[in-house]
Amino acid sequence: MISPAAERFLESIGKSIAHFLVQVVDFSVRRAVWVMGLVLIGTLLALFYAFTHFAVDTNTSHALSRDLPFQKRELAYHNVFSQDQNTIVVVLQGKNPQSSDAAVTRLETWLRARPKMFHSVYVPGGGSFFERNGLLYLSPEKVKDFADRITNAQPLIARLSADPSLGGLSDLLSMAISQRLSNGVQLPGMTAIFSALNEAVKARLEGKPYQISWSEMMGGDLAKLGPAQRFVIIQPAMNYHSLQPAEAAIRTLQAGLQSLQLNAAHGVSVGVTGGAVLDAEQLQTVSHGAGESLALTLGLEIILLSIALRSVKLVSGVLIGLVSGIILTTAWALFFVGPFNLISVAFAILFIGLGVDFGIQFCLRYREELFNGAVHRVAMHRVTQGMGTALGLAAVAAALSFYAFVPTSYAGIVDLGLISGTSMLIALLLTLTFLPAYLTLWPIALNGQHRVINYPHFTMVPTLAKHPIHRYAYWVLGLVAILAVAAIPLAMRASFDFNPLHMIDSHAEGVKVFEKLLANPDTAPYRMEVLTPNIADAQTVARRVEQLPTVARALTVDSYIPKDQSKKLAILQNLQILVPPFSLMMPTALTPPAADTRKKLDKLVKDLRALAVKDGQTSADGKITGQLADHLQTFLQKQGKQPAAMNALQNSVMGTLPGELKQLGMALSAGPVNLQTLPAALKDRYVGAAGQARVEIFPKANLSSNQAMYQFVQSVLKVEPRAVGTPVMLVQGGEAVLGAFQEATYIALASISLLLLLALRRYRDVLLIMIPLLLAALFTVAAMSLLGLSFNLGNIIVLPLLIGLGVAFAIYIVVRWRNGVDVAHLLGTSTPMAVFFSGLTTLSAFGSMAVSRDPGMASLGEALSLALAIVLLCILIILPTLMLLFTSSPREEGIAQDEGS
Repeated sequence: MISPAAERFLESIGKSIAHFLVQVVDFSVRRAVWVMGLVLIGTLLALFYAFTHFAVDTNTSHALSRDLPFQKRELAYHNVFSQDQNTIVVVLQGKNPQSSDAAVTRLETWLRARPKMFHSVYVPGGGSFFERNGLLYLSPEKVKDFADRITNAQPLIARLSADPSLGGLSDLLSMAISQRLSNGVQLPGMTAIFSALNEAVKARLEGKPYQISWSEMMGGDLAKLGPAQRFVIIQPAMNYHSLQPAEAAIRTLQAGLQSLQLNAAHGVSVGVTGGAVLDAEQLQTVSHGAGESLALTLGLEIILLSIALRSVKLVSGVLIGLVSGIILTTAWALFFVGPFNLISVAFAILFIGLGVDFGIQFCLRYREELFNGAVHRVAMHRVTQGMGTALGLAAVAAALSFYAFVPTSYAGIVDLGLISGTSMLIALLLTLTFLPAYLTLWPIALNGQHRVINYPHFTMVPTLAKHPIHRYAYWVLGLVAILAVAAIPLAMRASFDFNPLHMIDSHAEGVKVFEKLLANPDTAPYRMEVLTPNIADAQTVARRVEQLPTVARALTVDSYIPKDQSKKLAILQNLQILVPPFSLMMPTALTPPAADTRKKLDKLVKDLRALAVKDGQTSADGKITGQLADHLQTFLQKQGKQPAAMNALQNSVMGTLPGELKQLGMALSAGPVNLQTLPAALKDRYVGAAGQARVEIFPKANLSSNQAMYQFVQSVLKVEPRAVGTPVMLVQGGEAVLGAFQEATYIALASISLLLLLALRRYRDVLLIMIPLLLAALFTVAAMSLLGLSFNLGNIIVLPLLIGLGVAFAIYIVVRWRNGVDVAHLLGTSTPMAVFFSGLTTLSAFGSMAVSRDPGMASLGEALSLALAIVLLCILIILPTLMLLFTSSPREEGIAQDEGS
């Protein structure tokens, strides 16, 4: 107990507040038309303001305070290197390297023609620089092997470069066959050429697309020296006032890919991913899931409200007040807080959960008073006297549980706290003004005795009514104590999943492509970066972090300056004598087949048949040679006289040759590479305008595992505290979010306890409210751990909601008990029934989210449903049991004796 003087002072304040609430409700009853008019006008004005000013800031970088150390480092890094923010990554892979290169070139050209939609386009390893100097990035041994293969293929290269046509190829093959038949000398690579030509002719006969790749047959196969997949990295135009900031750019890109025929149907595998795409896919599934959940929620809420209130007027009054409250809160938030963020929009869920609670409590108590014989105005007076203080206390306590987020460093949740906390006060105001006025203008039908028609006596859940808790109080408390002890180790094992990738539909294209890239250390999109003052410092950092077991490699601008250049250039210079690069720089387009091409192909068929006889029809070479002769003869018989068909066959066979010969010529023209000769697009990604240098650190493990990501981040930060990047943001940002919620939870518990102590003026009553609440929190965390549910960035709001709902529910029951209703009879009043139906109604809202197709929304619904079910059990069973420990009621003992007799 607090001091008598303080208690008298607080009691006088409490009476003044209670009197004020009675006057507010009484005024709403007496001036119902005015109150309804003001609410209507206010709601319409708020709706207009919300409609004309509604905005959502979807920039996730604003979710955490910029004052956090890792945020400061990240901001400093992006001020110099901004190329990796909100990117779209297009992954292309053709049937052969040439088709991949062609696809990349076409897409890059198309993107650069639209600078307003795509601010920057970068192709790693692309451009003339790497075409010319790519061989220098290989080891000397691989360059020597390449030179040997080109040397062996020199005769083939010379003849093809001299006459790159179908007729020229026929002459070359006929000559090679003649040498083989006459003296047994075989030109290198003939079998491979026969096989490829056979496939091309066969595809032409079947009407299928086919393209011969000459690089391997000529010995160079330059494309195999590079990556199998090609990437195009795009920075799209972002509209952060839209729910889909990158939607316009993504749609434009998809239309472009279709118009360029870059798809599987045309031989190119295309995947689109990147941060902008993943965010868009998540927002899309959330919006679709939200629509379905909203429809399901409204249906279930109407049904449950109808069961609880059993009056169309009461149900409509609660629902109209709910809608009005959401509109008023939205307008208030837009005016005082600014645009919503991706977290603060969740206030609507919280408002439905707690806003409907006030309405149910008020209406059921009102109905109880009518049943007991009071006329409308007297019933309203009794309702406010009996539970007005409880409603006010519950609303303020719920508001405090949300305002507790304001001092935290989680900027996104600060807005949610401000908006949700204020929404509780708006819900209370509407409950005490709009609802009385509404029921005054449209009262419930009464009979002559002022009784509610067809409303039976109130009873709580049948199980509780038939089995009074006071009979089993000590058994219940003993069982609760055992469960609490068992729950502690489970709660200690609860996990927090900080990876937002796990909250996106795994079937979405962007996620599937992203996960494939994650599995390969060479393409891992989760990387860390270090901003250093200069290139020398960057090289030192790279050498240091590369020693870590979690790091695959570390790149700086110096990594793009090849080692052992003199050895490699010497090898290529010797090769240039045998294969002069200028002789390979041919036109990019073929000329139509010459008039005598058909004649040359006829001769080739005869030569092929002769070679097949020599090699033997059953040998591998003989089979290929014979098949080629058959297919070529069939083609000449059916389409040989058609110029278009002949031209199509030449394109299929020789189409890639000019480009590949030119590529070979470029590769043979390599020259010394230094920092000055690197392409500007590449250099700008590693060296800032003021000389700052970037270190790019690649993980060795697949970072789809949270444990692997945590180890990667911690190991790098231990040796290089300046490191930033997505993994750092996820790990340290997740820790900041978790810390913010823990901090807010402690603040909420402390502030609510103080509020309850000042309002109720008894430590006993405060403990009665807080103990079930703390037990509910413990059981919720333990249950999530037992069921394998992790806390994540979406469902962690379960904790403030648990506090808000739990405190409100407990206050109603404790205040009713303090007003003189003993525990045995308390469960037969409207108060626990209102708590039960309020919880059930809210549970339906959260349960509808649990069946959402969006993993993030589903996890939120699952966690909230579980928490709310546990809160209801604690409030309706544990709280009455605890109250019995502080009750010495002969009335209850008498009831027990009567029931036992």
